[in-house]
Formats: sequence, structure tokens, C-alpha cells
Amino acid sequence: MIREPQKPASEKTNVVNLAIYRAKKALERDGFEVVENPDGKITLVIRLAK
Repeated sequence: MIREPQKPASEKTNVVNLAIYRAKKALERDGFEVVENPDGKITLVIRLAK
């Protein structure tokens, strides 16, 4: 039995969490600036002056 080579575990995939994406877009639409960590977690929400 020949096994296919597996991808190394260190490679990251570009998977988007739909709930976080929608929350970010709603905040941005309402006048907030959303800042994320490199790991994708929301760390700061700033209200922008209109």
C-alpha cells in the first residue's frame, strides 16, 4: 500500500471564520476601526470621529 505524502503541520491555511468576518464588517460599517492580532483575534475596537 502506497501512502500519499502529507503536508507539513506547520503550514497555515487561509480559513475565514464567517461569524468573525461578519462582526468585523458590521463594526466597520457602523464607524469603528477593528485591529487584529496576527493570529486573527480582534484586539481593539476604536470609534472613529465622523
